[in-house]
Amino acid sequence: MNATASPQVLEGETGIVTGAKGYLLELEGLPSVHVNDVIANASGYRALVTAISEKGVEALLLEHERPRLGDRFVLRTRGIRLYRGEKLFGRVINALGDPIDGNGALPSADSALHLESIARGMHARAPMTAQFATGITAVDVLLPLAKGQRQMVIGPLSSGKREFLEGLFTHQKEAGTVCIYSFIGRPASYIEGMVPRLLKPEGNPHTIILATFSNEPAPMTYLAPSVATEIAEFFSESGRDVLLVFDDLGTHAKYVREIALLSGRIPGRESYPGDLFFQQARLLERGGYFNETAGGGSITILPVLETNIEDISNLVSTNLISATDGHLFFSPLLHAEGYFPAIEAQQSVTRVGRQTQSLLATQLSIMVRSLLAEYNRQRRYSQFGTQLSKETRDTITKGEIMHVFLQQNAAEAVSLPAQIVLLALVLTPLFHEKEVMFATRNRATLVTAIDTAQPLAYLKAMAAEGTVPLTSFLKKLEEALPYFESVWQP
Repeated sequence: MNATASPQVLEGETGIVTGAKGYLLELEGLPSVHVNDVIANASGYRALVTAISEKGVEALLLEHERPRLGDRFVLRTRGIRLYRGEKLFGRVINALGDPIDGNGALPSADSALHLESIARGMHARAPMTAQFATGITAVDVLLPLAKGQRQMVIGPLSSGKREFLEGLFTHQKEAGTVCIYSFIGRPASYIEGMVPRLLKPEGNPHTIILATFSNEPAPMTYLAPSVATEIAEFFSESGRDVLLVFDDLGTHAKYVREIALLSGRIPGRESYPGDLFFQQARLLERGGYFNETAGGGSITILPVLETNIEDISNLVSTNLISATDGHLFFSPLLHAEGYFPAIEAQQSVTRVGRQTQSLLATQLSIMVRSLLAEYNRQRRYSQFGTQLSKETRDTITKGEIMHVFLQQNAAEAVSLPAQIVLLALVLTPLFHEKEVMFATRNRATLVTAIDTAQPLAYLKAMAAEGTVPLTSFLKKLEEALPYFESVWQP
């Protein structure tokens, strides 16, 4: 609503403003009002009822306007209504479902916003057995995600989280995944920089952006993740796979704290309200992999948390770690060195995704992790200037080549079978006596050959099926080494 909204006739139950602390209103009247009902004044400015007591009604104003004592608000029985449908694809909306991208109006709102929605129970859920393919090798092989998983994306500013999420959205184009990005109280410059990249023509056409800015009223930021989840549930109930990003829940927690302190609630640890964990965990629980009774879709949630450098011990961090199925820790040091994705694998965890991997992918993941661990140990040892044996030098070289193959461009998506073949090549004699620069120079050539060359199609099919053990796969791979040698650049 804007300041020129046409006046409305007040009718029905009416409340009178008796006090205001910024956007927090205290009213008398409204005898039949319920929590989460919407009230509006004569200018159309809306407020959300958040508490009812003997002293009166407490409501959060959803507009920039500040009412005066004695202003009247009337109960709106229709509440906040949203349009939920495919016309949202490619659009940017605010927390009330109104378009803010200047591309015209949306169809009429068709459903009421239910802020107190309860996560669907076990009867509506199915085991998470399908892998959520990101197209990013370091994630799909080493830290796999399941469809329906809640995986936190954590790290300091400028640690590569933004590039990772932008690439992830682009890579969902072929899968047809519905991608919803919820900006929660972020600066305008940050949002305006990311939106064109998320909605670029060659990106995923099934993308929806819900944005609340840092200069908007706190209640709008408070509502943003609930509205985004409501939209995600609509598509999952239609049998679609949904990727939902909350950027970020640290900012959301700060606004929850601000609202709680304004309303006079007793603060707890770090001045956050005692029910902060309940509020955010309740949102995350609405993600999952659902059976046919609930539509057969899925909601994979990636809550973002921006932290201080190397600090993940505060209240919000520990709350979210306990409410999610794992986390990806992004390192500003790796990002500064040009790594993509800049994920610190040793500090990252996935608790659900591994059960979605095939036998081959699981065994390869174990072998790659073992190689990288040994590489890190030997590299630290070599820093003392000790003369290294040939075996140690070979281990270090092989580890560096593995690091090269785990990196990729942010816009590049690699299929899971191609990822498996590429990383398994490092475990064969193909790179024996080869330098790291040789691997760097030939990585793109090898990926293209694996994806397109007909003589290698059987290897890609074996990797896709994933039922053979790694030892058998490596033997088949070694038989194809002459072909790989024929396509690379010397």
